[in-house]
Amino acid sequence: MPAFTLLVVILTALFHAHSSYAKDVKKLAIVPFVMHAERDISFLRDGLVDMLGSRLSVKDKLVVIEKTLVKSAIGSYQGAFDLAYVSGLAAELGADYALFGSLTVFGESVSLDTTLVSLKGRIPPVAIFFQSRDMASLMPEVNKFAQKINTQILGEAYTMREVEEVPPLPALERPEKGLPTPLRPERTGPHKNSEDGPFWKSALFEIEILGMAIGDVDADGHHEVVFVNHNDVFVYRNVKGRLNEVGQIKGKAYYNFIGVDVADTNGNGRSEIFITDLRRNGGRLKSFVLEWDGTKFKKIADNENWYFRVLKVPGRGTMLLGQKRGPFDIFISGVYELEWSNGRYVPKKSQILPQWLKIYGFTFGDVLNNGQHMIVALTQDDRLRIVDWEGNEEWISSERYGGSRLYLDMPSETARERRSGDTQKMEHFYLPQRVHLADLDNDGKNEVVVVRNKDAARRLFSRLRLFESGHIECLSWEALGLAVKEKIKEMPGYISDYAIADIDNNGLDEIVFSLVAKRDSPIAKAKSFIVSWRGW
Repeated sequence: MPAFTLLVVILTALFHAHSSYAKDVKKLAIVPFVMHAERDISFLRDGLVDMLGSRLSVKDKLVVIEKTLVKSAIGSYQGAFDLAYVSGLAAELGADYALFGSLTVFGESVSLDTTLVSLKGRIPPVAIFFQSRDMASLMPEVNKFAQKINTQILGEAYTMREVEEVPPLPALERPEKGLPTPLRPERTGPHKNSEDGPFWKSALFEIEILGMAIGDVDADGHHEVVFVNHNDVFVYRNVKGRLNEVGQIKGKAYYNFIGVDVADTNGNGRSEIFITDLRRNGGRLKSFVLEWDGTKFKKIADNENWYFRVLKVPGRGTMLLGQKRGPFDIFISGVYELEWSNGRYVPKKSQILPQWLKIYGFTFGDVLNNGQHMIVALTQDDRLRIVDWEGNEEWISSERYGGSRLYLDMPSETARERRSGDTQKMEHFYLPQRVHLADLDNDGKNEVVVVRNKDAARRLFSRLRLFESGHIECLSWEALGLAVKEKIKEMPGYISDYAIADIDNNGLDEIVFSLVAKRDSPIAKAKSFIVSWRGW
């Protein structure tokens, strides 16, 4: 073969090899992550993009597009980074894949929730996330996260190398105000925490969670967490550390939920969802009950004039309580244990309680750990009080506990005397938070578990509460009263509800609470999390 002809053949082969190489190399665009934090820590977002870029690049297989090119393509765009926009952006950049999502900093915990999109339909959109409990554990989590992405794109796992040219991320500086210290118990003890630490936090929900409860609502042997905003019901299940949606029940605009409870009271193995609904139009109580029928949640009771509340009483089990509302009084005297009968929830037994006690903010049991059952309750001014069944006081706290934003409009004394319904003379009746009684550490003694939300206005205003932070305390009875046994560190925000239940289905109960970091406003969406803690 002449030399010239041989040269042409070689060059042609090289050209086709180069074309094949260019075709086989995948391109990935990383869209800047949306930040959810109490202050500007954009350095963390940029650092994560650099770290991921270096770890995701695989020679001759995968190239990560320069972040400057991605930012330039985004330009002045101010809209949402949703699937449609990200797909268009990636196509403009000539990318085969795009990664987008949100970065959340909660205390020292860092979580990244992302979606991987394939422009050529090789794989459907895939949710990939990680969470590190502090900055020290961030690097290994980033490596594992990158491995998951490479496995999705290339179909095989790659061992990520440490890249010297990418400096480690700086530690989070703790400001004087804003970010809390990590959620860890203030005291040490014999109780061992899991390798993931004593707490877990969900991804961000852009709603204001007003109430939450936990139970097995679909009879699959696993617990779900049920929470509500003003008019919607959300059902999620914890699967390997991530809350996955089970169902959502959209409500009407005039709904006004003030409570949610979960319990199997009709004995069919599926926990019912009890929604206390005080309608906006007219202030009528129109509560209802949902139950899973195998395909959806349906109402099995509706338009009920009941405030619902479920108690878990040590040694007795679960009780469903109800109290009615009157035409002029927000509570009619009488709290009843309810039962399911002939397709309705009806009174089974009247509860003998002190007259000042309403359905909310109390429980009962062996509070003093002496074999005698007593009532422990929050008073209207948020004092913790222990009384016997005749109302005789054993102890009352000097400090305030609880703290709620939920209230009922109650006619003032003048308006009640005239029965005029004068809306210009209304008072706020704030609903007390739950009080739980449980033997958390299995030492044979019950602890009182209660929320403490800190009001910036110090409860000086009858119609205004400005909660700036909150925590949960576990109290045990000592010779002279209740004393702190465990305490979850204070954190910015407002604890709106809480439960003692097994949210992660590992056979162990946790303290689980809904934390509202930001309320709804005309200019910004709310921010809420579900958090669990097991520090004993």
